[in-house]
Amino acid sequence: MPVAKAPQVAGGQGDGGDGEEAEPEGMSKAHEDSKRKARGYLRLAPLWLTLVVLISVGVLLWYFLGYKAEVTVSQVYSGSLRVLNRHFSQDLTRRESSAFRSETAKAQKMLKELIASTRLGTYYNSSSVYSFGEGPLTCFFWFILQIPEHRQPMLSPEVVQALLVEELLSTVNSSAAIPYRAEYEVDPEGLVILEASVKDIAALNSTLGCYRYSYVGQGQVLRLKGPDHLASSCLWHLQGPKDLMLKLRLEWTLAECRDRLAMYDVAGPLEKRLITSVYGCSRQEPVVEVLASGAIMAVVWKKGLHSYYDPFMLSVQPVVFQACEVNLTLDDRLDSQGVLSTPYFPSYYSPRTHCSWHLTVPSLDYGLALWFDAYALRRQKYDLPCTQGQWTIQNRRYYFLSSLQLPFLPPPPSPPSPTGDPLIGSPSPQPQRGSRGSQQRLRLVLGLLSSSRPPTLAPASPLATPAVSDTLGHQTPWMLVLITAK
Repeated sequence: MPVAKAPQVAGGQGDGGDGEEAEPEGMSKAHEDSKRKARGYLRLAPLWLTLVVLISVGVLLWYFLGYKAEVTVSQVYSGSLRVLNRHFSQDLTRRESSAFRSETAKAQKMLKELIASTRLGTYYNSSSVYSFGEGPLTCFFWFILQIPEHRQPMLSPEVVQALLVEELLSTVNSSAAIPYRAEYEVDPEGLVILEASVKDIAALNSTLGCYRYSYVGQGQVLRLKGPDHLASSCLWHLQGPKDLMLKLRLEWTLAECRDRLAMYDVAGPLEKRLITSVYGCSRQEPVVEVLASGAIMAVVWKKGLHSYYDPFMLSVQPVVFQACEVNLTLDDRLDSQGVLSTPYFPSYYSPRTHCSWHLTVPSLDYGLALWFDAYALRRQKYDLPCTQGQWTIQNRRYYFLSSLQLPFLPPPPSPPSPTGDPLIGSPSPQPQRGSRGSQQRLRLVLGLLSSSRPPTLAPASPLATPAVSDTLGHQTPWMLVLITAK
């Protein structure tokens, strides 16, 4: 037994001895490894620092150059296009019909594919086709482009229209399969693009529950259906023959109301294309006539007080364009020698009206007197916009202020007396409640004035307060008067 134990003890002591001698050697190796790793990390520190600096610089460059450039804005466009291989049907006037929904889906798909075929496709956000018109099928639409802010001035409606027309012309004779030409043959000359806003689209969408489309033919006077009293807003989309202009007649039927009507020179309620607006049944102006500049017009009604009776009646008819250019030589006498007026007076003149009246007096011994109805001229100031028309008289610019709405078909003005005096700027009665807009109407009376007599104000009506006048001094025996609707 002792012999058996001795090796175990010896062996145990030997193992213990070997372990005690190996422990310091392992610890030194681990210490050297840690030092070696630390030296490796220190050698890589400059590389890590360089990577951090490069990443930081990249982030800063992206923020200041890339991120800021990608700040986008919503640019809204409205317009119309003609489809040559489709024709209008009465089913397309009812928004609840299956024909309208089907045609709208196809037209909207075509519009999206057309935009996607140009460089505008990367900016496409949304679009909608909201109505159709007579003739070769006319689609009325709006779309939104989400464009970088710095590119907004470069994508005006004219530029967008040019890009779309260019795309349409490039595929006219192409035999390749073009997505937007699968069902529709779009007329490049029938494409119209206008600037709009999100506010305009919201106003349009609020009227779609009471949307009325009407086409009026040449020589026809069409009375429009009244508003839906359950709706808060209605829109009448009016269209006439291509080469004529529309004239709308509004007649108030109630003595008191708070309804508002706005007339636009396009198919939808675009604020920048407002012709005029009236509100509150007017006693001074029970009948109003408004001209559009072309064959399309929109009328928007906003309900005031609830009533079971229509507060107004609307009718529309197409009329021919009237020229507004006159070359007139006055006779050698001191009295009224004629009346000049804007087209279809007393209707509100249409947008983009330009009148040129070239008046010649017999000699330098005479001046020219102008008398205006409910109309006041002021010298144009650079900080004051001309919202109701601009005058140019002998290279001097004026803007006008409408001081009173004329009653419909007013009696002709009494001619000024032979001793009358020149007046640029009429008496200024109190403005009428309830009329607003950029277009008005004008009538003036012409008369000669002896240049040897000092001018004074023409007699004012009992209800009027005198306005500032201006003398038309002449160094030449002629005068040029221009009026432009803004």
